[in-house]
Amino acid sequence: MERQKQPTLPTRCAECRQVMDSPVACSACGTLAQLPAETFDSFELFGLPPNYDIDLKALHGKYLSMSRVIHPDIAGANPDQRMQALTLSAELNRAYETLRDPVARAEYMLAMAGGPRASEMKDVPPDLLGEIMVLREEFEEARESGDAERMRAIRAEIESRRRETLDRIGDLARQLECWHVDIRRRLREQLNTIKYWNSLLEQTRSA
Repeated sequence: MERQKQPTLPTRCAECRQVMDSPVACSACGTLAQLPAETFDSFELFGLPPNYDIDLKALHGKYLSMSRVIHPDIAGANPDQRMQALTLSAELNRAYETLRDPVARAEYMLAMAGGPRASEMKDVPPDLLGEIMVLREEFEEARESGDAERMRAIRAEIESRRRETLDRIGDLARQLECWHVDIRRRLREQLNTIKYWNSLLEQTRSA
């Protein structure tokens, strides 16, 4: 997948010049890395290819291992090193939260591919808002009448529609490597769509 140019993470330690197993710290001398000031590649941080499908168990294992190395409480008494550990820890957490969530991961990949942001393209499927309104009204009617079975059925329908949207997001994110503008726009539309289903699902769960 062709991507926007991003800073390259360090591969050799700045102190001992040994090849680093992880871009955040040197296993040979313990030196913490200086990450680029600009936004860097979260996939590269975890040593992963920029693919939508991720082994979440392996990702979590890498996250725990890297967190132990750079945790501020065990980074040593040097104030500069402690500050660097805090910075690295925050970036590691941000990258992990982005990659572990399928929607956030697709958003990130779309941005990497130069696709439109939500603020730049607010399109949703033409029938979506009408469907949302109908389901919301039907749920409110069921709630006011005390029809718990109907409420559960509507909630299940909303959950099903959300899963369908998430499946479409995955399918489109896997096609980003073809670098076609239509794929990027369709993915943006589905990412906009899932926000509506998430919001409606939250409303019905709290009722």
